[in-house]
This record gives sequence, C-alpha cells and structure tokens, in this order.
Amino acid sequence: MKRIHFRIYDELFEQINKSINRWGFNSQAEFFRYLAMEFIRNEKKLLTSDDVLKDHTKAINSIKKSQRKTFLDPTDQ
Repeated sequence: MKRIHFRIYDELFEQINKSINRWGFNSQAEFFRYLAMEFIRNEKKLLTSDDVLKDHTKAINSIKKSQRKTFLDPTDQ
C-alpha cells in the first residue's frame, strides 16, 4: 500500500474531523480512502464548466422557444 502525505488548513482539518466523527469513520485514512473511491466512481458524472454552460444555454433556449408561442418577441426575428 502506498502512503500519501499532504498539508491542509486548520479549518479544513477541524471540518474533516467533525465529519469523521459524525459518519463513524475509524480513521482519517479510512475517510480519505472512501472519498477517493467515491470521487473515482462518480467522476464521469461531473461536468466541466463548459458542459454546465451548454446545459444552461439549452435550457434557456427551450424556455425562449416555449414563450414564443405565447408572446411574439420582435428581437428574436
């Protein structure tokens, strides 16, 4: 097994320890292993900022199209 060492800010350390206690992890190592596995498992579900922008643009355009049926906007012509 490999070891990973890194530094974190005190505030984050406190939040991590609260979460470890709240969720019943046995150690910080177990907590970080779990988080790493969850991130890797869900990585495909994460969207880049460009993908998010594209999704928002599609949603806005679909709303505009549905509103055109009710209100004719002269700026859309």
